[in-house]
Amino acid sequence: MNMNMFAHLLEKVLPLPPSHLAARLDRATALSCITICTYLLAGCGGSGGGDGSSAAAVDIAPSAQFAGMLVSAASGAGALMSDWSEGTCTDNRQKNWVRSWLNENYLFYRDAPLTGIDPDTYTNTVENLFLDYTVGGVPSKDRFSFVLTQAEADAVFQSGTATNVGFTLRRDTGNGGIIRIAYVDPNGPAAAAGFARGMVLASIDGVATSFSIPAALSDKLFNSAAGTSSEVGVQDALGGPVRTLTVTSATFATSPVIVDRVLPGTTTAYLAYNSFATPLGEVQLADAFTRFAAAGVTDLVVDLRYNGGGFVDIAAQLGYMVAGQVQSSGKVFETLVFNDKRSAESTSIGFVGTITNFFGNGARAGEPLSALNLRRVSVLTSGSTCSASEAFISALRGIDIDVVLVGGTTCGKPYGFTQANNCTLAFFGLEFEGRNNKGVATPVTGIPATCSATDDLDHALGDPAEGMLATALGYQLAGSCPAATMVAASATLSLSAGSAQTTASMNARTHNPYVLNPDMEFMIHPLETVKLYRTGK
Repeated sequence: MNMNMFAHLLEKVLPLPPSHLAARLDRATALSCITICTYLLAGCGGSGGGDGSSAAAVDIAPSAQFAGMLVSAASGAGALMSDWSEGTCTDNRQKNWVRSWLNENYLFYRDAPLTGIDPDTYTNTVENLFLDYTVGGVPSKDRFSFVLTQAEADAVFQSGTATNVGFTLRRDTGNGGIIRIAYVDPNGPAAAAGFARGMVLASIDGVATSFSIPAALSDKLFNSAAGTSSEVGVQDALGGPVRTLTVTSATFATSPVIVDRVLPGTTTAYLAYNSFATPLGEVQLADAFTRFAAAGVTDLVVDLRYNGGGFVDIAAQLGYMVAGQVQSSGKVFETLVFNDKRSAESTSIGFVGTITNFFGNGARAGEPLSALNLRRVSVLTSGSTCSASEAFISALRGIDIDVVLVGGTTCGKPYGFTQANNCTLAFFGLEFEGRNNKGVATPVTGIPATCSATDDLDHALGDPAEGMLATALGYQLAGSCPAATMVAASATLSLSAGSAQTTASMNARTHNPYVLNPDMEFMIHPLETVKLYRTGK
């Protein structure tokens, strides 16, 4: 696939403050949420189209005047400086390109300080200039724009790979906020090392981490080079003894489908899907729904509690497989609305009923997808449910499918972006808003749950006794939310020597500048929450 023929659009949830860019354009762990396609859309609310802003348009030279010249003809070129003409990638030209590109494409270009910050006299980095114009310049509207290297972006979008230890963390709010493993990627090194959902993260290299993880140790697990080893102390259960596992970070192909099964003795299927960003996901979903259809599934629970987004195309496929041809034919999955300079580019994306030609999936391109033709679907959600995940929910509601949300309010992501490459960097500035078939955008405050429930880390994903899934199943049977119950805290925790936590240390949790809500505390990379839509351009 010729990369020059595509724009990479995505939607992102993690804010990236300028003061943190140089230190933490982190290299890895959850590069699990984007991929290439083209338009990345945002499934959230707010009316923003950039045309309601206060400042007038500015007279700035076209970005083409300052763009770097790509001299390599190799497929996917641009990640190396040798791919570019050095004379066209001077610091001054790159900074002027940033301002010009934003003036042309940024959804909130009228609000951004494009004339207040002069690229010719700006002394900080190109990356920080971009952030000072966007998340720093329009903080009331933009929490999502970010920049990183093209190599990082391409690795995620094209191959769906990550470089880290391969597990995801969450706080157990029912047990004093202790840090536990939420899920383990089946293809990652943590799975091979014996890590499992529910384990308490007692220590890393001898340092107590049950309630707070020092940044350096977090980076060692999630943002270090492949081959970096750590000694991790874990408790298999709350209050249990601590044992040590050795895990070594690696580059691996992530598996977005974590669990797919028909619950025993029922016609209810459960699907845990953790990222729309990996191309492999569309064939994994296709195969799962083929099995569901063959089993005569009549009810479905889609678990998106950890899904930060990804390709809109794949979200549109999942929407089709839930709703089917009759309910989705001729309907809009999502409409992209650009700024007033680009209003002619606003376009609608329909539900997708076939496998597409994502990287590695060409052999199955055009294959029809199985559909369950459901009138109702349950979706498990949290504050980590973002972007393309929210688009999936909104799109189904836009065609009058009854979508029952169980868990917590979603993250609230209203906008999307394209991947704009220049001189080895990949820029993601907000460019458009997504709206469903009824013209409704996901609110920036998130989509509230129908029934509240919390992540039950004492049970495996897909276990009918797991709290969130049990609540969804209860709603399916009764048509109403089960009565709320109070869960008692577990017994006193048994920690390794020297790891005792005081109340003060538990309350003094390290501030993570990237999070928008508590569920995102351990999302440390901007690529963890995105929405992308692929289109020829």
